Amino acid sequence: MLKLLIMRHAESSSNVENLFSGHQDVGLTKKGIWQAEQLAERLAETKIDVIYSSDLKRAISTANIINKKHQLTLNVETLFKEIHFGDWEGMCYEEVYAYSDYENYRNWWRQPHIALPGGESIAEVNQRVTKGLKKLITNHYNSDGQDKTVAIVCHGGVAKIMIGIALDIPLERIWYISQYSTALNIILYENQDNYYVKKVNDTSHLDGKVMVVD
Repeated sequence: MLKLLIMRHAESSSNVENLFSGHQDVGLTKKGIWQAEQLAERLAETKIDVIYSSDLKRAISTANIINKKHQLTLNVETLFKEIHFGDWEGMCYEEVYAYSDYENYRNWWRQPHIALPGGESIAEVNQRVTKGLKKLITNHYNSDGQDKTVAIVCHGGVAKIMIGIALDIPLERIWYISQYSTALNIILYENQDNYYVKKVNDTSHLDGKVMVVD
């Protein structure tokens, strides 16, 4: 059995400013650092064998805070990067609404094969995230029955896609899965692409509760 601890990064400056920052490399806020510390405390006694992070700063910073308790080699994986928003990168919501071609793309998230100008389609992101997951499973799943726990610090869109892969739901439906800052999702993997979703969008560590990671 392979246990996947899939986590969204902590609050970033772009989250606070309501900016589209897929590939933009923004840092954590003070609140975000605190959120990451709460998640780290929650995972302090959890046996983690391997830790991965997207190559973007907000994910790496969150992963490094978690990793202080574990001192593992951090594996940086570009395949787990957030969706590229193209021309919308760095825009606030109001600017996007005023975008010259906005009406043609307002429902892009419901059309997985439609890419924003200069950006990625959801189908393309799904393809690379699937590739990343298969790579991870190949490297760490042991068919001899030895259990391992792999932590993955990524982004809201990427975490939703991973949950969608596990549940085999249509891509246009993944946006109905909530992912708050430092959300913890737990997915179990067994041989032949059998996934079991145990936890989704759990942020109880931000409520001052001591929760067991099982």
